[in-house]
Amino acid sequence: MRRQFCHTYTARYDEGDCYGHLTPTAFLRYMQDIAALDAEDIQLPGDGYWIIKRTVIDFAAPVQMHTRLEMQTYGMGFSRITAQRGYEARIAGSSHDQPVISAHSLWVYVDKRGRPTRMPEGTAAIWLPDGPLAPSPETPFPPAPQAAPETTTYRVRFSDTDLMQHMNNAAYVEILDNAAWEIYIRTGITPETAILTARQYDIEYLESARLGETLEIKTWFDDFPATGQSFTRYQQVWRGDTLLARARSSWLYATEKDASQI
Repeated sequence: MRRQFCHTYTARYDEGDCYGHLTPTAFLRYMQDIAALDAEDIQLPGDGYWIIKRTVIDFAAPVQMHTRLEMQTYGMGFSRITAQRGYEARIAGSSHDQPVISAHSLWVYVDKRGRPTRMPEGTAAIWLPDGPLAPSPETPFPPAPQAAPETTTYRVRFSDTDLMQHMNNAAYVEILDNAAWEIYIRTGITPETAILTARQYDIEYLESARLGETLEIKTWFDDFPATGQSFTRYQQVWRGDTLLARARSSWLYATEKDASQI
């Protein structure tokens, strides 16, 4: 039986958006936190670090502020230098067995210089004592549309950085969502006229940004957001000629009138 680690989170006021929904950024921080708590609980050996290379999150429904989420994490598969971790979050006290949010992430074990290195002996057996499993193949990341993107810029702040002095992976999602809202507002989409709800977020981290660097965010849409329709957003984060991260996210565009159907 695989190891599972559980923890309960309450969606705070400052973790919600203007609709009162838990943000993707906030849930990513829950994912980071529960993974760290799990590692601390088992006193994981070694002096390396874990960095995330890719994360996929599925949102079955919005989570309201002040909701208690019973969350669990578990190992899914391991290679010599990578670990695939799963996450599930359920509303405390709900009769529904299916998670309201589910996710998985691919982590890479690196040394103090940030280079991939072999994880400590026996690491996989901690989470999968019945025998090792290889990480499930990740879906190839879709290419960005051929059309010219909308662009915005951002300078990395101190509050965006983490223990390794890199831009934290949740901070990337925050700037991606903010960049998208700059575009929405230019075209007349505002929080007063539209409720945009995340359905899925897939983000791949390729390089690390650091404090003070200026980034360019490029954004495309498969179909521009329209009332009552789902749409897909493609985004990339660049530092000069270097691609740092890319994301594909799916959203539902609703109004106050049909918000009850979300």
